[in-house]
Amino acid sequence: MNVSSNRKISFYPTPEFKNLLQAIHDLKLEVKRFGESNPDKISYKRLIKNFEDVETSVKLHYKELSRIDKILATASKTQLTEKQKIMLKLISENQGEKIYTTLIDNLSEYLDIPKSTIRWNLKGLRESGLINAGDKENKGIPVSLTDLGKIMTEVVVANDD
Repeated sequence: MNVSSNRKISFYPTPEFKNLLQAIHDLKLEVKRFGESNPDKISYKRLIKNFEDVETSVKLHYKELSRIDKILATASKTQLTEKQKIMLKLISENQGEKIYTTLIDNLSEYLDIPKSTIRWNLKGLRESGLINAGDKENKGIPVSLTDLGKIMTEVVVANDD
């Protein structure tokens, strides 16, 4: 199904959103035509404002769905090792409490594995977009889960039950 429009809006992912936004646009044009011939300008302006609010809401919902879609796509491509799954759980329990180097020391001691192994696994979690942490330029930032990391942690915890 194809809907044409003189307006160019660049982020239509599916025909459903495209068609919904097009229908809102078409209705808004009809209301504007009606408003030109109707003496009740207050009702007309209120109606146009409502259409604009609905249009804005639909666009915001699309952007959120697009963000979730990207998160799910990344999650489906990410294969975590058992060590990384354990690390995600531990990071979620201590969300934002420890900086990167302290976390490496604590995880190494707790899991009884070398710091280099911890560092390698945390690097993988960071590159996968699952954790936020400080780096050489931004030291001292506590390690925390990203939105994707939180979702992955929920999945890991649910699969272990």
